[in-house]
Amino acid sequence: MQSRNYLRIYFSLFQKNNLYLSAEKMLEHSNSCGVMDQKQNTIIESIGVYLPPQVLSTDEVIKGCKNLIPFPFEKVTGIKNRRVAGQHEFSIDLAKRAVAECLSHSKHHSADIDLLICCNISRYDGQNLLAFEPCTSIKLRQHFNFSNALVFDITNACAGMFTGIYIVDAFLKAGAIRRGMVVSGEYITHLTQSAQREIEGFMDSRMACLTLGDAGAALILEQAADQQTGFQEIDMQTFGRYGQYCIAKASEQGGMIMYTDSVNLTDVAVKSGAKHAMDVLERGGWGAESFQHLIMHQTSSTTLNSARNEINRLLDNTVCHDGNTINNLAQRGNTASTSHVVALADQIQNQKIQSGDKVIFSVSASGLTTGTALYVFDDLPDRLRGMKTEQVSEPQETPTKRMYMDKKGTGPRIRIESVGTIPEATIERGDSFALLSHAANNCLSQSAYQCNDIGLLIYSGVYRSDYVLEPAYAALLAGELGMNATGTGPGDQKTFAFDVFNGALGFLNACYLAQQMIAAGKCQTAMIVTAENENNAALFPDELVGIRETASAFILDAHPAEGRGFSRFLFSYQEESLPAYTSHCDLKEVMPHLHVEKEPKLEALYIEAILPAVQALLELEQLDLKQIDWVFPPQISTDFITRLSEALNLPTQRFVDAVGDGPDLFSSSLPYAMEHANTKGWSKPGQTALMIVVGSGIQVGCAIYHF
Repeated sequence: MQSRNYLRIYFSLFQKNNLYLSAEKMLEHSNSCGVMDQKQNTIIESIGVYLPPQVLSTDEVIKGCKNLIPFPFEKVTGIKNRRVAGQHEFSIDLAKRAVAECLSHSKHHSADIDLLICCNISRYDGQNLLAFEPCTSIKLRQHFNFSNALVFDITNACAGMFTGIYIVDAFLKAGAIRRGMVVSGEYITHLTQSAQREIEGFMDSRMACLTLGDAGAALILEQAADQQTGFQEIDMQTFGRYGQYCIAKASEQGGMIMYTDSVNLTDVAVKSGAKHAMDVLERGGWGAESFQHLIMHQTSSTTLNSARNEINRLLDNTVCHDGNTINNLAQRGNTASTSHVVALADQIQNQKIQSGDKVIFSVSASGLTTGTALYVFDDLPDRLRGMKTEQVSEPQETPTKRMYMDKKGTGPRIRIESVGTIPEATIERGDSFALLSHAANNCLSQSAYQCNDIGLLIYSGVYRSDYVLEPAYAALLAGELGMNATGTGPGDQKTFAFDVFNGALGFLNACYLAQQMIAAGKCQTAMIVTAENENNAALFPDELVGIRETASAFILDAHPAEGRGFSRFLFSYQEESLPAYTSHCDLKEVMPHLHVEKEPKLEALYIEAILPAVQALLELEQLDLKQIDWVFPPQISTDFITRLSEALNLPTQRFVDAVGDGPDLFSSSLPYAMEHANTKGWSKPGQTALMIVVGSGIQVGCAIYHF
């Protein structure tokens, strides 16, 4: 059978089952949306917050500690109570309830959402169960039928939701989407339970675990109708030097735990946050007393007061005071990435925030991530107060599968400026961070850029040593490399670092994300990095993921030559195959145990999913397979590549094979394939490559790259 006919069969199946928007319809839809003005503001169209009904007091938390804690905890933190998830509620359940409430407050439906980003730190989706694959966002995509949405998770400690907002803002300004949703489900009181068992005294670095509360939060963001409302300014940056001040990972005594150097973290966070806020206020043209509300990350009353005093000191004026500084801690505690949105929703409901009010959001999180956003409300507060919260909606039936393509067609061309991998002979397995640092340095050594030139740093690996979930691995790497790690460099250079979390697809998701960030003017250069670790290798060698322990990196920038670099990206989803590949960490024993389940015919399912996605991308690009010089396939194994070449009816000589007999290069597939092609001299100017990745979900990502 000829390749074109073979692919068209699959493509027609998608069309007959209403699974794919045709190129013509997508173009028509794109034209109706229009390309968005980069100066247009982003506005919050809807908010949804879910707070579990169970209340736990600070007194109960302290009394529940194994060892006596002679410390006035409630007085110092300002936390009297916090909400805690019920016996059968976990991170994904909190997220689902927040999404349902957000949709109930919106004029939009799930099919109207073009981008869905899940931002929680915690991945506790069951009792003693830490979920890894598939990612949370694709589970939400299936549950709510977000049939037109690109989905991926990001992690950036307590700055997660504002990192998601920052990303959606970039996609809107670049014209890639019409609207996006940012969601987080933070079930984090399991850390409190671990700390109650482990804390030895009030100077213990695990004490911050006792401040935590559970919550879910979701926002819908879209283009504002005018310049007067919405986000007037939003800026984020990472000071990686201080990334070690707060680490959440698997505990040696079972479960997860967080270690925090509260004194040093508070000191640098307060100083950097206050200075950052002053800079953004000046840039936004806001006078020192022009705002009605200041919402900071809700950690403790002591920290909020210190930050407020530092701002007043810099302004030499008592601008921030009890009347405008929101303190939501007494009944909520620290709800991690959801804290700003929980505080915002509370203040709207209690009539303190009115339509037209100006708000400063001050973002601070381990990493150290600092951010400031200036926001002017439209009539959202009045609309929310006028609504009755509806019942949590039931999930729809099997979702209509669709492919995601950006709404404006293609983005600016970005090139792979340099590649970094690790020579096999130099690999010391077992430490994913050491591998990551090695690959990043190799990439920089091949680049024309210096370390401080990198404006955006994204880590896209999944399996990491010690199951470190906070801070972002990218933030730790920024600190290790000294990448604008302690403040702004020459010419106000800065780096913003966070993680994309989406299995083997994460690396290509990050490349596409970087394209939109560059298009929106958020950065000029980006580094995408990944590393993988076989967590079971030492203790459970009979149950491995089956991936290569290695690391790799790309540096991306705008291509100086017209028509070169990445043009179009496409992502497709087959959520009925969610159970085909799953992994989770069992934490009920002292030693964490990663469980991996793969459908025996998983690779056949991968190929079946790849074929229509490839055909759709070629149709959009008006290309024929014969015009593709090189195919960069998923680097699972030579056998898989051979079977894919047969399914596409292309000779194997046109497929880049960097994996050999394996194991699977997983999230490093693209960098290893690119370096292999470069080393062989195969990638020549004027040639065209088709890049393909596939992973749990089942998800497929494709891109066209012009050398």
